[in-house]
Amino acid sequence: MLSFKIGNHVLVQRQKEFDAAFGWLTVSTNGAFAVTWKDNATNAETQLFLLQPEGDLREDTELIPSAERTFVKDAKLICNAPGVNTTAIKWIDGDHLLFAINAWSSYSCQSNFTEGFVLSISKRKLVRKLSEQKLLNLPAVCTWNLVPLKSGGHN
Repeated sequence: MLSFKIGNHVLVQRQKEFDAAFGWLTVSTNGAFAVTWKDNATNAETQLFLLQPEGDLREDTELIPSAERTFVKDAKLICNAPGVNTTAIKWIDGDHLLFAINAWSSYSCQSNFTEGFVLSISKRKLVRKLSEQKLLNLPAVCTWNLVPLKSGGHN
């Protein structure tokens, strides 16, 4: 069993004979990993970590916030105060992380809005932005927990 803790976040915690998952971990082949913390039923946040050549672990505090700023700018076109719900989906290869951000419906935002992003670790930048539809249509990507089903049926 993996137990991982940073600050107040615990990825897996033993509680009375039960292992509770409070997030998930996705690892690249090049020594980077992303941790998505499920803070509660409607909120998740993601942190990106890089293993340095000398063995130190460093949190990247720029790439995910950069994608979040891009997302908020787009989401504000349909919602004045979008919440930011981040999810690391998977590593496309050793350098590129597929990442999604969702603004959930709430009292201040009556529309769900989701975008996908591909982040390049080596280039230190956002290299691609994906619409919700393009994100959902990617092969071999489980997105059932990212985008709420639209009313009127199932996909």
